Amino acid sequence: MSEIDESQFFSFLRDRVAQRTKAEAEAIGMDMSLADLGLQSIDAVLVCGEVEDRFGVEVDPADIFEHDTLGEFARAILKRAGA
Repeated sequence: MSEIDESQFFSFLRDRVAQRTKAEAEAIGMDMSLADLGLQSIDAVLVCGEVEDRFGVEVDPADIFEHDTLGEFARAILKRAGA
């Protein structure tokens, strides 16, 4: 697996969360709570599937809700991927 670019990954994740929550991507910060953004369980499953397809990192949808913010979740995935 190739190394994942952190800023690319954050942008990808932010865009996918925006798509699922109908929020403006530009309005989503890495310090925002996923629960406050309105991310539902089905959205988490879909976002995790997209992360797996795009970056080749296995992600359990429950992982999203184990982190307080989008940034914490993203950093956990990047760490798992060895980035």
